[in-house]
Amino acid sequence: QQSELDRSFPARVVDLVSLGLWPKRGLLGRYTKEDRESVSKALLAVGLGGFETRPIDTLSGGQLQRTLFARVLLQDADLILLDEPFNAVDAKTVGDLIQLIKRWHGEERTIMVVVHDLDLVRQNFPETLLLARQPVAWGETKETLRPENLLKARRFHEAWEENAPWCEPDDHHHDHHGHDHHGPAHAHAHDHHHDHGSGPRAA
Repeated sequence: QQSELDRSFPARVVDLVSLGLWPKRGLLGRYTKEDRESVSKALLAVGLGGFETRPIDTLSGGQLQRTLFARVLLQDADLILLDEPFNAVDAKTVGDLIQLIKRWHGEERTIMVVVHDLDLVRQNFPETLLLARQPVAWGETKETLRPENLLKARRFHEAWEENAPWCEPDDHHHDHHGHDHHGPAHAHAHDHHHDHGSGPRAA
């Protein structure tokens, strides 16, 4: 997530993207001409061709997120985990990043995405895990995000709100089993090389 970055650090786009090469080059390894070309290609792939020397503190939210996706491109990993990658970015950037995720899926990679936007999940991720303090449903997105499952997730989350009104337990809701996870329901999105998936989780 963008909040993990110190935007004031005096780094350029090329410096941030090149961090994706650390698994191959190590901390002190020198970057080759081919590495620099790979960085340029990754930036082209995310719509930031020619941004290599731009300081990261001059980037918009969408441009920064594109830069982070370019870093992931260089990592060339089989498993990609994305935590709320569409926060505070414009619709055009969201669409472009979704296309990159689908490209990775086509390359037989597995992608898990945490996301709150259930419409985005419905449109792009065939499988969903719905979480609200505990697993609520898992499977085909259309079935997982049925109204009754969403209602169950909402009720379970609201029962844990600190400002929720006091109520006596009834005979129909004794299946909490002492779970003490905290946070609202989220959507997690998974893209396996053999199937897609997305799903909500608890924060």
